[in-house]
Amino acid sequence: LSPAPRHGGDLIGHTLAQHGVKHIFTLIGGHISPILVGAETHGIRVIDVRHEANAVFAADAVSRLSDSVGVACVTAGAG
Repeated sequence: LSPAPRHGGDLIGHTLAQHGVKHIFTLIGGHISPILVGAETHGIRVIDVRHEANAVFAADAVSRLSDSVGVACVTAGAG
């Protein structure tokens, strides 16, 4: 039996987990759903915010206040 194929979101989640990422701040959207599912699969908490800028501000705060990498992940938008 060959191993089950992995999708890109799972690979990204695995890589982020290897780098010690514990949270992803996001404005959830269809294009990034595989990334968010992959992150949750690898124990990374997905935190939904109301605006893309808030995701970036939160990720910046995490990186400044801890020894972890701050991660923001947003989807394509109208603007």
